[in-house]
Amino acid sequence: MVTSNPVTDQEEDVLAAKRTPEQREALARLLKSAEEQGIKPLDWDAIRSKADFWPEDESIDEFIATINEWRSEGRGEDSP
Repeated sequence: MVTSNPVTDQEEDVLAAKRTPEQREALARLLKSAEEQGIKPLDWDAIRSKADFWPEDESIDEFIATINEWRSEGRGEDSP
């Protein structure tokens, strides 16, 4: 489960200070392109809400068995 933003503001400041002028320019172009395409930053609350799809009281073994079952359901008789 995602519990927090993986990069804090302070860590981002440290990273920004280490960037070369070329890296800063490339990042600016990337952010501008993303904005033009309507791409938005990650919303950690939305990610957390989507990550909570498996019941907490079921084991990882049950999860793996279910995934394998789902995968095999999609196979035809000719599939390996």
